[in-house]
Amino acid sequence: MRKLLTTLLLLLPLLSWAQSPAKNLVRIGWGDMFYESLAFPSAGRDMGGHGYTGHIFAEYQYRITRVISVGGQIDFEGIFTPDMDNYDLVLMPTVRFTYLNKPMVKLHSGVGIGLLVAFDNQGGCEPAPAVDLNFIGVELGEGPLTLGLDLGMMNSLLAGSQVYLLGARLLSVSLNYRF
Repeated sequence: MRKLLTTLLLLLPLLSWAQSPAKNLVRIGWGDMFYESLAFPSAGRDMGGHGYTGHIFAEYQYRITRVISVGGQIDFEGIFTPDMDNYDLVLMPTVRFTYLNKPMVKLHSGVGIGLLVAFDNQGGCEPAPAVDLNFIGVELGEGPLTLGLDLGMMNSLLAGSQVYLLGARLLSVSLNYRF
């Protein structure tokens, strides 16, 4: 009996660890380029361009509390017009607020503020401030792998005043891994 009790006491921390929610989240996803298709119509295939990559992004979040997570994201996009290839790289720290935290469904909103670097294949390179607003995000699934769907917008100003991204990445999907 004493051995059983000792074994249970030794295993207790492991059992509570296994039941604690994962604190780390890694997202890899793709977002639309609705704004870019309006701002750069010449990249459309019907206008002789070679298209758009979409917003390809990766994000890491660390859960501080049940509601607040902090992390960072990197976002890349390409716009290929007949005259020039344009690329944008965005790096920003992010904060996420989870207001529904059920086993199969999580709802969240978030904000990120960081740096956009716009460059092209003709030697142009321009840094600019960038803001990412996530109005509502849904994470579906239980376990380490889940699916994400977010509605938001990424914004940026070039040369301090020229609107460059206004509502980019309105809709995005991601594959999420919790650990």
